[in-house]
Amino acid sequence: MKMSPIVTGRKTNSRDSDSGKGVKSRFVQVMAKQGDKKFQHEGLITESLPNGMFRVRLDNEDLILGYISGKIRKNFVRVLPGDRVRVELSPYDSTKGRIVYRLRNRDPSGE
Repeated sequence: MKMSPIVTGRKTNSRDSDSGKGVKSRFVQVMAKQGDKKFQHEGLITESLPNGMFRVRLDNEDLILGYISGKIRKNFVRVLPGDRVRVELSPYDSTKGRIVYRLRNRDPSGE
């Protein structure tokens, strides 16, 4: 006579269990929502510093330390003192910002 195994509703193989997967995906979703809370400001580069960092005077007269984003660095966009830039600021540290875009000069003379 053949006996069938008793099914308890629990998975016996530890690799098949999905413990923690739900928690991780919820954590990733929450962090993705919080990632959208960066503030964008425009400003003028006043000073060039080593390693792709710059002093930026924002339009609200704050002076921050701006660093070049990876996309600008990858595409070899030249950023010089006197250029207008768009900067992303974190809500946690408003003294540092990522330079995400170099704005075009308004007059054709290059100034």
